[in-house]
Parts: sequence; C-alpha cells; structure tokens
Amino acid sequence: MGQVEATYELVLDGRRRRLRLKRSGSRARVEFGGKSLDVDVSQLSDAAFSLILEGRSHDVGVSPNAGGFQVVVDGESFQVGLVDPRRDSPSTSGTTRAAGPAAVSAPMPGKVVRILAAEGEDVSQGQGLVVVEAMKMQNELPSPKSGTIRAVRVAEGQAVNAGDPLVLVE
Repeated sequence: MGQVEATYELVLDGRRRRLRLKRSGSRARVEFGGKSLDVDVSQLSDAAFSLILEGRSHDVGVSPNAGGFQVVVDGESFQVGLVDPRRDSPSTSGTTRAAGPAAVSAPMPGKVVRILAAEGEDVSQGQGLVVVEAMKMQNELPSPKSGTIRAVRVAEGQAVNAGDPLVLVE
C-alpha cells in the first residue's frame, strides 16, 4: 500500500481543528492539537478500529450521522463534524445534511442496555437516545439533530454489531 496524506478540518466541541494524516499501511503519523503522534491502526470492521497510541491500545468506533460522525474512543462518545471545503462550513451547522431522516448507528459491537426515547417522541440535538454497552463501558448515543423519533429498531438486551441502525430521527 502506498502512502496516503490528507488534511481535514474538523469541528469538535464546537471548535474548528485541523488534523493532518500521513498513513502507510497500518502505521500513521497524526498531527492534531499541536501534537504529532505515531499511531498503529488495525481495522476490525467497517466501523471499528484498534489504535496503538503512545504504547496504549484504544478501541475506536466510527459511524456516520446527519451531523458528521459519532466517534467512540474507549467508551467515550464524541460528535465530530467535517468542514466541507466547497461551502467552508461545518457539516454540524444544520445545513442540508441535517435535512431528512438521520440514523443513529452502533459505533461498535455491544448490547443495548437502555432505550431513552420512544417512537413519536420529539427530541433535541444531543439528547440521549439509546445506551449501548461495549467492552464493559456504557455509551449514551445522542440524537444527531432535533426532530421526531420515527423508528426504534432495537430492544433492550439486544446484541448489535458496529454500524447497525438503532434509532431513526426525522
């Protein structure tokens, strides 16, 4: 595999940040937040990765949603938006990407332990919708947008795989 280099503008915690990536095979050099780090990356599935960063192993799940991506690192959930260079605006700004239904997907394999919203219920962006337990950590997955719950596609106690749709918000 050849070397891949890319620069991304992200929105994390409401702030724009630049991430630079140089990747060759499973090794990557990441520049983010003023730090430059070497990372070993193993892709476990379409949405699950294992990273070795500064000698420590980290489990990462990534699933797209209307606001960009839901990223879970070692059980801690983050909403990450990408800045669209054609519009120079974050994908989390509520523009056209937020229109229409948005699915909340399992970021990694686990078990649904609690459903926090019912079909027909109005929810706000960021409101918790479902709690998934993965690797003995409970992850509350937030709504990617304000809207109405159109479908809850899982039940409490159900096992899920990375990428499985859990809730549909319209």
